[in-house]
Amino acid sequence: MSESGRTRFLALLMATVVAALAASAFVVSAATFDGRETRGTARNPVLAGRGQEPKALWSRYWESEHGRQYSVVVVWPLTDDAPLPPGLGRWPAPGEAFLSPALADGPGREDFTRRYGRMAGRVGEGGLATPGERLVYTRPSEAMLNSGSLEGITGFGAPGPGFGDVRLIDRERERHLAIIMALLLVLPAAGLVVAAVRMGAHGHDRRARLLHLMGAGRRARAWMNLGAAVVPVALGTLGAAVVLAPALFWNVTLPWIDFTLAAADLRGAAGALVRAVLASGLTVLAAALLLQPSTRRPGQASPGKASRGKASRGRRITVVACPAFFGAAFVSVRLAPQTPAFYLIAVIGALATLPSVIGRVTARLAPRLAASARRSGAPGRLIAARALAARPGTVVRLVSTLIIAIGVIGQTQLISSLLEHRSGDTALLNSADGNSMALVQAADRARPAEEFRAALPQGLHVVSLGHLDLQPDGSSGGRIIQAPCADLSALALPCPAPGTSEPVPFSRLDRRLTATTYRFFGDTDATVRVGATARLDPQDIHLAVFTPKGTALDMPAVKRAARLTLSTNAVIRTLAESSQSYTLGFHARWLSFLGAIGTAFITLAMVFSTLSEFLRFARNLAPLTAVTGEYEVFRKTAGWAVALPLATAGVAGVAAYVFLAQPVSNITRGAELSGELCLTLLALTAALSLTAALAAHVAALREARKWSPRAD
Repeated sequence: MSESGRTRFLALLMATVVAALAASAFVVSAATFDGRETRGTARNPVLAGRGQEPKALWSRYWESEHGRQYSVVVVWPLTDDAPLPPGLGRWPAPGEAFLSPALADGPGREDFTRRYGRMAGRVGEGGLATPGERLVYTRPSEAMLNSGSLEGITGFGAPGPGFGDVRLIDRERERHLAIIMALLLVLPAAGLVVAAVRMGAHGHDRRARLLHLMGAGRRARAWMNLGAAVVPVALGTLGAAVVLAPALFWNVTLPWIDFTLAAADLRGAAGALVRAVLASGLTVLAAALLLQPSTRRPGQASPGKASRGKASRGRRITVVACPAFFGAAFVSVRLAPQTPAFYLIAVIGALATLPSVIGRVTARLAPRLAASARRSGAPGRLIAARALAARPGTVVRLVSTLIIAIGVIGQTQLISSLLEHRSGDTALLNSADGNSMALVQAADRARPAEEFRAALPQGLHVVSLGHLDLQPDGSSGGRIIQAPCADLSALALPCPAPGTSEPVPFSRLDRRLTATTYRFFGDTDATVRVGATARLDPQDIHLAVFTPKGTALDMPAVKRAARLTLSTNAVIRTLAESSQSYTLGFHARWLSFLGAIGTAFITLAMVFSTLSEFLRFARNLAPLTAVTGEYEVFRKTAGWAVALPLATAGVAGVAAYVFLAQPVSNITRGAELSGELCLTLLALTAALSLTAALAAHVAALREARKWSPRAD
């Protein structure tokens, strides 16, 4: 297969598709954020001002399911002309609820369709920030109407920050997401474009020199390069448009992260998508023109001197820029700890310039390697050293994709671990112990706690909690624990005689109880007394629901009982959720998603880049059979010219990963450097180096066996 034939055609086509998809990701992100903000504002309540007659009552509270938060909105219309919340076709009747499709179609074990009352229908897309958002509109029963605080409103569409999932990814995180996409998507896509454009460069250079000798100027050579690239680039642009087109008509759910893109948002940004796709195609064409070495016109003095000087200056700039980027990444976290964009930009610069540094260092060391090979009489090493010294750009092309691949994988792991360390313990969240106790909190309007106890499944225990000697500023000297004797005994607490109490030191309290209630009661001692389940503080009611042996609670049943019998805006937190947020852990899944796509891009680039170098390697070495008379030289030359640069790049990439991990791992709750990942990357590099050398050896043998002298 020719370098400039079908393989280069396919490489340019795939590079154009990847570049267009990477550019379109920014348009999709911006359109999604804009659509979320518009719909979020449209459903914000307009509070009734002084002297205004409210048309409905409204409140909302956070609900969580296995660490993932969503909003529950409580509504009650007061007038016949009360404006409907966006996404609802009618007001729910007392005791009814409208659920978003994500909840309505959720797991049956979670009992979403009964947790907030009878399910009356689904919230339409116009009332959801995104089609996959989880949201509830519920109207309490007559008996539960006054169990929680409700505000008077006159309509919807108030400006200001929205509620629901729009609170989880705000404009600040939109900027961070754009920089992460630049690192995990654009940088690999750029590597693929460069690899595709330079594939077959040797043949293009020969044709350019031939045209030059025939009197062709720069314009003619540019038309030659353009003609070779325009068809695959045009097909790649069309292919990207075909891939994106379905998202304009149907909502598309992204795998792994379970995020649904709204087709309406993308249709609104269709013009920007078209421009992004066309601009990507033009960028690939521009790269095809700019990255082809030019041939100087005849008659000019010192042929090649100016171009060599310019290339030398470029390499010197790169050598200076690379350590500067590494240094900037190292100090950015200390100088601007709240602005991770500086660190990510420095990382992008470091990974982009490191291959050029490796190429320059290789070119500087190659003469010494050649001298050593000449003294020891090693022809394979001598040929490889001469080739590396003469063409440092070959080394850069060979190692750049590997460097970027290691960088993308390493940064994905670092940023993911950083977010996960600042998120809750997912092992505890999904364990029986983490769900064996829940704290139920409600305000002073809550209905009698005994009704809540009666609605719970059989076998569960409940104790009431309150502050001892509660002061106006919220401080207290301890906590009160009150419950029937059977419930106290289930927590290994004493049962004092009626009308008396018994102190229990904090150290003797049940571990689950101290962890679940620490936010409200700290490490205070307890006063235990026997009594009915009741409110012990003037305002809030705190109830701890738990299983006797640490088994998992039936949380859907507990939440249903709290919402329908205690208070419409009761807050229920499990032991695992009592003092931890899992939002950043869900955000970390975006990194795995984008990192996987970027790794696929750069793997494709690596395939095309190495294939191009193998073909060039084979053609250049084929005539050696006429000089050496044997084929063993190919194996040794492949080892030095292919395996050694790749192995060096792998070690340098892992070293860069370790260095770039230091500023983000030496901070409180920082990232975690993975030793296993380092060993895995080194092992994969060794395997790739050996495989690449073997492939180059086989390709050279194939070319050598069919080579015959011909006029060039």
